[in-house]
Amino acid sequence: MSSSSNIKGDFIFPDQSLEDMQNPNDKIGMEIFSGYKAIDQVGPFLGKNRLFDGIVAAVRKVDVPYEDQCSAKYYVDLVDALRNANGEVERVVEVGCYMGGSASINAGCSEHMNFDFDIVDISEQALLFSYERIRRSFPDAAKRIRLFHGSLPQYVAKTVEAGNADRLMIHHDGAHDFTQVTKDLSSLYFIRDRLHAIIIQDTHLRGTMEFCNFVDMAVYAVFGTEVAYIPIGSSYIAYQTELINPNKWQGNYFMPDVPEGIVIPLAQNSFKYPHPSFTLGAFL
Repeated sequence: MSSSSNIKGDFIFPDQSLEDMQNPNDKIGMEIFSGYKAIDQVGPFLGKNRLFDGIVAAVRKVDVPYEDQCSAKYYVDLVDALRNANGEVERVVEVGCYMGGSASINAGCSEHMNFDFDIVDISEQALLFSYERIRRSFPDAAKRIRLFHGSLPQYVAKTVEAGNADRLMIHHDGAHDFTQVTKDLSSLYFIRDRLHAIIIQDTHLRGTMEFCNFVDMAVYAVFGTEVAYIPIGSSYIAYQTELINPNKWQGNYFMPDVPEGIVIPLAQNSFKYPHPSFTLGAFL
């Protein structure tokens, strides 16, 4: 993802010209790396959850090139996490959407649960592609989506300014470097009374120092080393060498025996950072 320093931070509208294109990425031009699709790996999880089965069927109907960056089990667990929060959450906020993988899962859940859905990303291209994918799979859910072009701290500032009071669940799969994730999570302190839970992906991710992928360390910095969480997604083991060794694209890899993601219930946790004297402006 590119730097957000020059992005104003505001809601944008979908690009309606994409609706008539067979492949919206012909116009948007997002880079696809491995072409991995988690939805092709969900076979072992089907037939156990009608909601998940229906979401998978709707996603599969849309035949456009894209790439997922979550595991199939992560998508299964994400549906369970949202279902467990059903009735407690009025708005889900997706932070970092890339090509709409987990955003499509969240949108599919919103068709069956009464919540609105915001997608936040510093890439306008990612927002537009993700929305168009969702619109084709879940047209009713798309009507309840807002797109925010900017960072999570900017989104928080915008919603605080607007006086929004929705009960929120945050799904964070945006920046992975320690500093930005710490900024993102710290900004949520200023809307802590509205937070039901925070779901965070890629807590098992590592890579070169260029990218500084330490999502789990940022969680500990903000919520303390005794943070209470529920593990979700896949946990890899030592013999899966293609996953626990650096890949050929950015040198990223996964730590063995560490969960792919976590759910942090705010009822069982408190912010250890930032200091109460800090202002939201410090994280913009």
